[in-house]
Amino acid sequence: MGWCSAILAGLCLAAAGPAAAAPPPLDDAADSLIASLPHCPLRWTAAPGLSERAAVYVPVSADGATGWFQLDTALDFTRIYGRFAAEQGWETDDGLVLAPDFALGDISLGPTWMQAYDRDVFGEGDSLSGSVGLDLFAGRLLLLDFVGDRLALLTPGQLPTALRRRVTWAPAEIREAKLFLSVSLGGRSMTGLFFDTGSSAFPIVVDRSTWCALTGRNGPEDAPERWEVSSWGRPITAIGAPALGPLVIGSARLSDPLVYYLEEQPRMFEQWPFPAEGLIGNAALWGHVVLLDLGLRPRLGLLEGGQ
Repeated sequence: MGWCSAILAGLCLAAAGPAAAAPPPLDDAADSLIASLPHCPLRWTAAPGLSERAAVYVPVSADGATGWFQLDTALDFTRIYGRFAAEQGWETDDGLVLAPDFALGDISLGPTWMQAYDRDVFGEGDSLSGSVGLDLFAGRLLLLDFVGDRLALLTPGQLPTALRRRVTWAPAEIREAKLFLSVSLGGRSMTGLFFDTGSSAFPIVVDRSTWCALTGRNGPEDAPERWEVSSWGRPITAIGAPALGPLVIGSARLSDPLVYYLEEQPRMFEQWPFPAEGLIGNAALWGHVVLLDLGLRPRLGLLEGGQ
């Protein structure tokens, strides 16, 4: 089901909506502790006039080559684009290829299975070499520092106690290789929204019927936001309006967040083969340090940065 993020990646709407209320800045002690962890940088790509954070990339090395992969937690399998895997003669099995060594920045993951795409799905001239999916982080603790633009990948025991004590947690569930969050949106409890870093510029995307209930609007004629953009060469229209109340995830509270649906696919999530109400993108948590516990009891944490 990774196609969802690929479709939404071309829709860069963050400039239209509010960002999440940021916690106090990290103090020096917290910043130093994160810097001491095995980590790699996050690189944001911009869509001029729309968003400075349209997508987020991580540096990758595989079998002696380096490149940039999009960070996409809605993908169930990491992907590599182009013919590099075939040219290197990597082991193959059932449509997968085995990189003999794979690393995110300085974080070594050892031999890694990936899906190989023998074409540049992002269009000619794009420097993107692949996409990192949720599979690489299973059983680990993923720290996404949207303040310091860095990523850390840990075992639970590697998280310093001084940081752990500052984290507030919200329950989550891994279903169909996606991390579904437990949130409150406009006073309504929801457990069918998954966290999608591949839809970086979006706060929230849902189906039209859910959008109407969350915003109190009837349709596009009622919506203050309308964006007509191109995704993979196809025209897509995103319709947006503020929710009737805040989005609350753990200790984060986003007042009147913008909620979108796709005019051409008003029942996109309803038609999936498993239950899903929509997605939450990075835009809802910009300014935060986010922890994804992807172990036996999944949860999402937010680091309180003040002294």
